[in-house]
Amino acid sequence: MHRRQLLTVAASSAVVAAAGCLGSGDEPADESDDPDDTNPNESDDTPPNGSDPEEPSDDDPVAELTNGSFENDLNDWTVGTDLPEEPGDSTEKVGHDAEVVTKNASEGSASVEFFLDGSADDGTIWVAQRADLSSTDAVLVDVYNDEKSFNILTQVAFYAGEKASADLVEVDFNRENSIEAHSGWKTFSYDVSDIDGEATVAVGMNIIWETGVRHMFDNVRLEASEE
Repeated sequence: MHRRQLLTVAASSAVVAAAGCLGSGDEPADESDDPDDTNPNESDDTPPNGSDPEEPSDDDPVAELTNGSFENDLNDWTVGTDLPEEPGDSTEKVGHDAEVVTKNASEGSASVEFFLDGSADDGTIWVAQRADLSSTDAVLVDVYNDEKSFNILTQVAFYAGEKASADLVEVDFNRENSIEAHSGWKTFSYDVSDIDGEATVAVGMNIIWETGVRHMFDNVRLEASEE
């Protein structure tokens, strides 16, 4: 009986010793090739360089203006003016107005109509809002004129820059495009590719003739840079 117990103990020790002597080239066979045993963090979609796929950032500037076609009245726009006084002894500014109308539009069903009394041969009226122009090449605006004429009564007034709308005066605006030189709707484009960051964008009308004039503006938009 005692001898039988010694043989059993010796045999068990030999099995443990044999298991502990497995070499690097004697690894046990894989128990399963099931893909479920793989690392759950690994994916075939991982880029070769190990970096995560690039996601768009919420901080990227968006190339658009709010309510650019005036479908929501003048919301998000500020009306500004630089006006002379009425001729004579009056201290009142010349007649002017900026209102949203639905009688004609180049985009949607509404546009903003500017009116200026040109009795003092001068005056500028505009609408403005702040926008991020970091990824913008140009600002575009559609302007309506009933009938083409060689008599220049009004000019498109455009501004993009650091000044707030309340600080703008006539000389700050680009006024090189006359409105009466075309008929119907026409798109005017202004280069802003040199502006990086937030700026005031203003579009409106300047008058240079002694008469009252109304013109409609619509679809003010930003043209994004191509990268």
